[in-house]
Amino acid sequence: MLSRRLLLAAGASLAAAPFASAFPERPLRFIVPFAPGGSTDVAARLLAEALGPVIGQSVVVENRAGANGAVASEAVIRAEPDGHVLLVASASTHGVNPAVARRLGFDPIGDFAAVTMIGTTPLVLVCPPGFGETTLAGFIDRLRREPGRHSYASAGAGSITHLAGELFKLKAGLPDLVHVPYRGGGPAMQAVLTGEVAFTIESVASAASLIEGGRVKPLAIGSKARHPGLPDVPTFAEAGLPGVELATWNMLLAPRATPSARIEQIGTAVRQALASEALKTRLAAVGTTAIADASSEATARFLGAEIAAFKAVAEAAKISLAD
Repeated sequence: MLSRRLLLAAGASLAAAPFASAFPERPLRFIVPFAPGGSTDVAARLLAEALGPVIGQSVVVENRAGANGAVASEAVIRAEPDGHVLLVASASTHGVNPAVARRLGFDPIGDFAAVTMIGTTPLVLVCPPGFGETTLAGFIDRLRREPGRHSYASAGAGSITHLAGELFKLKAGLPDLVHVPYRGGGPAMQAVLTGEVAFTIESVASAASLIEGGRVKPLAIGSKARHPGLPDVPTFAEAGLPGVELATWNMLLAPRATPSARIEQIGTAVRQALASEALKTRLAAVGTTAIADASSEATARFLGAEIAAFKAVAEAAKISLAD
């Protein structure tokens, strides 16, 4: 899951080609499938600010939350396929939801043309400091010694944190671990803070301040290499549990009928913006690693692989949502 090699296979050149004078003719619109303030919204706004000077037009961010991403997705699907309206898709809306929802309301692949990646944010397993274990190996051993006594929190049934917990459960061999769904990542983290659950697996962006304040204990991070913001936290592989790579991500998608030449124009401009040290630094400050070398083709392959990987976890854990 989440192999970055897929993104590097067909990386586009970052040479700053002149943007065609006929495009964009007006401000671009980034449609975000979540309410303001979340990690996807923040990444979209940072990119929009950096992209404006590159294309010579402003980039407006519109939040259209609801229906597991269907509200925002349908708005983009119905838009004129001329490159002026783009969806800021996430691992939740276009990776997890297609894997667990019986009725999604849109085709995450067939209804869209992939433009380029924006970035990835790894997930980190955190437990209460008072739990007593300081290493992932010790933590897993304790859960095995005390079957049926421990639970983990997620942001809700079928959420990315639910699938992350189930992948950990499968890889660690913990069949008796109980899943407790909460109404969002905040309440799930609160359950860890109060010791109601043994752990949750949340994004670095959401957990970093609590980790730095010593309010939760990080045991492993889902990236291939250690995260620069949490250099003392080992990866799952380093901690003795290979095969657990967990991250959320964002990418830009356009309506399916958007001409390929227009897709390349937009992708080139976005990659130019993402390659700037200023934007990389600002994204890193909120836990996101910019990806400035993913072509349209590589992004499409990555999306297909992600959906397949999430489906494998959902099927193994028997997770399926009616809506």
